[in-house]
Amino acid sequence: MSGIVCGPGGVDGVTYAYVNAQQVSCGNDSNGNTLYVQVSTLAGDQPVPGGELVGLQIGGAMLGVLAVAWGVRVIRDFLNSTGET
Repeated sequence: MSGIVCGPGGVDGVTYAYVNAQQVSCGNDSNGNTLYVQVSTLAGDQPVPGGELVGLQIGGAMLGVLAVAWGVRVIRDFLNSTGET
């Protein structure tokens, strides 16, 4: 299975994406270094290292957003219904 990732340039053993014989850049890191599009191939069904942690962080953030949206909706419905009999 292959995937497209963004990573540093000049790394041995990495397959980079090229267009017109030039590496395709995909942004800069926090230090200002240019990042390039890489083709990452996973051997077998092994998970990507650190993927579990990132998945938990993203899942937690999504649950937090949903909880805040639910809370705002409950407060809005309460305020809208206080004048009704």
